[in-house]
Amino acid sequence: MPAPRIPRSLTPRKSTPDLRRRVQHLAFVRQLPCVACGKAAPSEAAHVRTGTDGGVGVKPGDRYAVPLCAACHAKQHRIGELTFWSALRIDPVNVALRLWTVSADLKAGERTVFRARQQIDLARGRASAPEPARRERGSFDERLELGPGDLPMDAAAKAAIR
Repeated sequence: MPAPRIPRSLTPRKSTPDLRRRVQHLAFVRQLPCVACGKAAPSEAAHVRTGTDGGVGVKPGDRYAVPLCAACHAKQHRIGELTFWSALRIDPVNVALRLWTVSADLKAGERTVFRARQQIDLARGRASAPEPARRERGSFDERLELGPGDLPMDAAAKAAIR
């Protein structure tokens, strides 16, 4: 005679909440002005994929959402995310995480977007400003703009390379 089986009660499993999704935060982001052009709300919640927890075919978490108007959001998809954000000189992950920390506080969110827009204006101001007189080694600002692997060289070092 086989041993009696212990009946297992089938209790419904509690579904684990998806911590990457938060509808309230997306609603908050949609109430903010566009971070790229400054157009007033309503905006679209654009998810930043580069440098986040998203992947190929996987939408990033809602904490990585930034407000973009429909035109800027379409442009971001058309020209590519890296090109779009590097042209604006904005770190979208930084903006998204700052918005995440102040989620539901509309005034703080507007200040965050305003500060990000100030970075765009400062970058444009630097680009249109006349170049200062160059010193032989280059000013501190010029050395900051050197790319990775670029070293300031004097004329003798440049001649040795040629």
